[in-house]
Amino acid sequence: RIVAVAGARPDTLGVPYTRWSLAKLSRYLRGQGIEVSPAQLGRILARNGISLQRTRSWKQSPDPDYEAKAGRVLALYREQPANGVVISFDEKGPESLCPRHGRGWARRGRPERHRATYNRRQGIRYLVGALDVHADYLRIRPRPRRNGNSTLTFMKQIRLAYPRRIRIYWIQDGLSSHWTPAIRAWADGNNVELVPTPTYASYLNRIEATFGALDEFVCKNADYLDWDAFGHALADHVRYRNSPAERQRRKLEAAERRQRRAAKTATQLKLAA
Repeated sequence: RIVAVAGARPDTLGVPYTRWSLAKLSRYLRGQGIEVSPAQLGRILARNGISLQRTRSWKQSPDPDYEAKAGRVLALYREQPANGVVISFDEKGPESLCPRHGRGWARRGRPERHRATYNRRQGIRYLVGALDVHADYLRIRPRPRRNGNSTLTFMKQIRLAYPRRIRIYWIQDGLSSHWTPAIRAWADGNNVELVPTPTYASYLNRIEATFGALDEFVCKNADYLDWDAFGHALADHVRYRNSPAERQRRKLEAAERRQRRAAKTATQLKLAA
């Protein structure tokens, strides 16, 4: 009965809370005739596989063309087109100049400290990024605003990195500033194919994982004095990430993960048979 009550939301049992604490659960059970201390409650729940966990989200794309769009994107990821490159594009932000907490190794009770402030100095920046999927090469630029002109300027910079005979397959989401008439016209005239991801399907955009690393290792646990300092740290990180040694290391690790997954799947199939 304790496990059943702990697994139910309090507000479904007439208690105006969205979750239990051990003390609140103990008081509620006392009113139901079950006398148990908060500490003992913790032990009982642990023995029964119940723990306090963060909620998780789920996402489902409502795009009617989901299968066709997803199939096209995944096909480009699986195999590089002949005489072409696959670019995954997106934006991150807004970013502001303020101390951001992160994580780091320190003695117990002696964490690294950051100054506290409510100020947001020197405006904001957006990070626009393009990942060459098969070469695993990242390019990032900070921009003061996010609009069609900023996107088109960045696309022109990426186009200059490849010979004109190389076709660029540009994977991006459906944000309106990514699909302006000027961008469409420029893509048609510069050997660039715009490839949309399905609505609400950011998990199909490879650069999203790269943005997670940028957030963790550049933006967090830092207090940049100005945008020049931020840009310098960003450039150092991207330069290190794009080094041949790092790209080779990630390639080997990805191959090892695929082998482990294949071995695990084979074992599961053998046990099922």
